[in-house]
Amino acid sequence: MLESLHYLDLRANNLSGHIPWEIGRLDSLLELGFSRNKFTGPIPASLGNLGSLIHLYLLKNQLSGPIPASLGKLGNLTELRISHNNIVGSLPREISDLRNLKSLFLQQNQLSGPIPLEIGRLTALVKLDLSNNNINGSIPHSIGNLASLSFLDLEENGLSGPIPSEIGRLTALVKLDLSNNNINGSIPHSIGNLASLSFLDLEENGLSGPIPSEIGRLAALDELDLSNNNINGSIPRSIGNLTSLSFLDLKENGLSGPIPSEIGRLTALVELHLSNNNINGSIPHSIGNLTSLSLLSLEENGLSGPIPSEIGRLTALVKLDLSNNNINGSIPHSIGNLASLSFLDLEENGLSGPIPSEIGRLATLDELDLSNNNINGSIPRSIGNLTSLSFLDLEENGLSGPIPSEIGRLTALVKLDLSKNNINGSIPHSIGNLASLFFLDLEENGLSGPIPSEIGRLAALDELDLSNNNINGSIPRCIGNLTSLSFLDLEENGLSGPIPSEIGRLTALVELHLSNNNINGSIPHSIGNLTSLSLLSLEENGLSGPITLEIGRLTSLTKLYIYDNTLTGPIPASLGSLANLTELSLAENKFFGSLPSEFNKLTQLTYLQLYNNELEGELPTDVCLGRSLQNFSIGNNHFTGPIPTSLENCSTLIRLRLDGNQLIGNIANAFGIYPNLTFMDLSHNHLRGEISWKWEHCSNLMSLRISNNDLSGEIPAILGRMAKLQELNLSSNNLRGEIPREMGSLSMLLDLDLSNNAITGNVPIEIGLLSYLEKLNLASNNLSGYIPMQLGSCKHLFSLNLSRNKSREAFPP
Repeated sequence: MLESLHYLDLRANNLSGHIPWEIGRLDSLLELGFSRNKFTGPIPASLGNLGSLIHLYLLKNQLSGPIPASLGKLGNLTELRISHNNIVGSLPREISDLRNLKSLFLQQNQLSGPIPLEIGRLTALVKLDLSNNNINGSIPHSIGNLASLSFLDLEENGLSGPIPSEIGRLTALVKLDLSNNNINGSIPHSIGNLASLSFLDLEENGLSGPIPSEIGRLAALDELDLSNNNINGSIPRSIGNLTSLSFLDLKENGLSGPIPSEIGRLTALVELHLSNNNINGSIPHSIGNLTSLSLLSLEENGLSGPIPSEIGRLTALVKLDLSNNNINGSIPHSIGNLASLSFLDLEENGLSGPIPSEIGRLATLDELDLSNNNINGSIPRSIGNLTSLSFLDLEENGLSGPIPSEIGRLTALVKLDLSKNNINGSIPHSIGNLASLFFLDLEENGLSGPIPSEIGRLAALDELDLSNNNINGSIPRCIGNLTSLSFLDLEENGLSGPIPSEIGRLTALVELHLSNNNINGSIPHSIGNLTSLSLLSLEENGLSGPITLEIGRLTSLTKLYIYDNTLTGPIPASLGSLANLTELSLAENKFFGSLPSEFNKLTQLTYLQLYNNELEGELPTDVCLGRSLQNFSIGNNHFTGPIPTSLENCSTLIRLRLDGNQLIGNIANAFGIYPNLTFMDLSHNHLRGEISWKWEHCSNLMSLRISNNDLSGEIPAILGRMAKLQELNLSSNNLRGEIPREMGSLSMLLDLDLSNNAITGNVPIEIGLLSYLEKLNLASNNLSGYIPMQLGSCKHLFSLNLSRNKSREAFPP
């Protein structure tokens, strides 16, 4: 049936199922078109029987399995398209028998294995596309035999090895794409023979070595992409010969040296990418000749010198990025000529001088980043003309003067960052017009006056940072309107008055920083509504009254800082509900009563500070049950009873302060080995027993204070092994015996106090080895003998007290 059929075209019919094997009986077929359907399964081997076939189109189906070797029998085939399927396996060697083949399209499959050497026998081939497969191995040298080839695309494979020099024999080539492979070695000099080439893409490989000067012979080249390789050396001057070039991308390499002035001859250039290299020198004045340029990207280099005024001639420029260089001088006034500019990034340079008022002429500007420079002067009022601006970043400069009220005209603004400048004056009321604002950062300036109530109109705001200024007045109640806010930082100002109850409406808030102000009144009950809060920082204010019980509803809280206020009352048991808490500081308040047993539930704590309060009772036994505690500071309270048993196994401790309480117990048994401990203060308690041998293993300990306890026994010699110790205070105990000579090994020691004990014997001469020692107090002991002359070697010693001992003579004769 259909023995005389020449053309069978079923393209784009939504057909599914397998291609029938019987199709191979239509041996008169010249063209077979099954593309753009939903055929599945393998390509039938019977297609190899279609000896008259000239065109075979199977593209854009869901075919699987390998390419059948029988297709090599189609000796009349000129076009084979099997792209955009799920074909696997390697390219069969038999494909090289298709001596009349002009177009071979196998892209967008899952082919693997190497390109067969026999590919070089397809001498009639004009177009070859093997892109977007898993082909590996090197490009065969035989590729150079394809003298008719005008289109070669091998991108997005796993090819390795060098580009063969034989590629230079493909003199008919118009497009060459080897991008996104693992090709290495240098670009062959023979590339300069490809005189017809208009498109060359070698990006995303491992190419090294310099750009060959022969590249300048590719006079027809329109696009050149060598980006994301390891190419080094300088940009060759011959690049200026590529006068047809519209796209040049050399970014993400190791290029060095200056930008050659010859770049100015590329007058057809629309995009120039040289970013992320080591290019140095100044931007050439000839850059002003590139009047067709819409994108200029020179960021992340070592460019220096000023921005040339000629940049103002690039009136077609849409994007200009000179960020992260060493460019200095002022921003040229000619920048105002770039009327098409939508993106301007000059951040992270050494620019100085004022922002030119001409910047206000860039009416289409969407993003402006001048951050991290030395720009000074005031923000020009003309900034208000940039009504298309969505992103404005002027942070980390030396800007002064007030924020101009014209900023309120930037109604498209999404991000405004003026932080870390010397801006003064008050926040303008017009800030309330920025209804699209998502991010507002004015931190670290000299702003004064109150927070304007208009700030409550910024309903889209996600982050608000006004910290480290001189802002005064109270927190406006309208702050409660910012219901999208996730981050609010007002710390380090002069704010006064209470925390408004409206703060409880900010239910999306994750971080709230109000520390270091003069805020007074009580913590509002509404704070319990902030159930998304992970950090609450209210320290160093004048807050009074109790901690509201509602704070226990903040179950997402990981960090709570309320230290240095005048809060009173007992610590609420509801704090035990904060199971995710890792850091808690309630120090320097007036809390009284005992610690609630619910504290045992805070097993994630790494940081607990309760010092300088009026707390009493026994410490919870399981305070370190989670064994993650690093900082435990409860000094200067009225705690009684034993040291919590869980503390012995808390090997994570870095800082421990139990001083100024009435704790009891045997010091040798109550504490464990703490390899990370740097500071330990147990002074002014009722601890007894002998100094523990375990402390030899606290190898990072820098300060050890155990004064004013009931310690007995001798000072153990092993203390001399604590090499990082800078302070040792064992005063006002009942220690006896001699000062061990091993003390002379504490080479970092600054302060040694053994006073008010019952120590006997001589002052060991090894004390003279403590060359950094500043304070030595051995008073009120039973020391005898001479004061050793070796103390004279302690050049930094400024306080020496040996009074009330039994020495007969001051120094040996």
